[in-house]
Amino acid sequence: MTTTTVPPAAAKGNRVATLRLRRIDPWSAMKTGFVFAIGLGLMYVIAAALLYLFASAAGVFDSFNSTFSELTGNEGPLAFTLVGVLTVSLVFAVVEVVVTTLLFAVIAMLYNASASVTGGVSVKLGED
Repeated sequence: MTTTTVPPAAAKGNRVATLRLRRIDPWSAMKTGFVFAIGLGLMYVIAAALLYLFASAAGVFDSFNSTFSELTGNEGPLAFTLVGVLTVSLVFAVVEVVVTTLLFAVIAMLYNASASVTGGVSVKLGED
């Protein structure tokens, strides 16, 4: 990181530092992405369970199945159970955790490649 300081006369008594972010460690980005993805996956599972419970309590599945039976003469195709919904949402959450974790590492490597050409992101920090 490069630090430059503006002279006190130009800053009118405030110190200003310009920092340049030139590299992000892919391993660190991957660990951060993993923690983020775990939280997101947990949110998916809880949301799926709540949506299933609300839809079941409102009679959505029974209503759809009875309407389908009246129209076609066959049994309704919706046979959702809480276990089935949680299983599908857990599989989706695990896939999401793996993909998001790898994506964070790939994005960090892409940033490092572009920062070597462009010089990185410049940030000015000031003291009040």
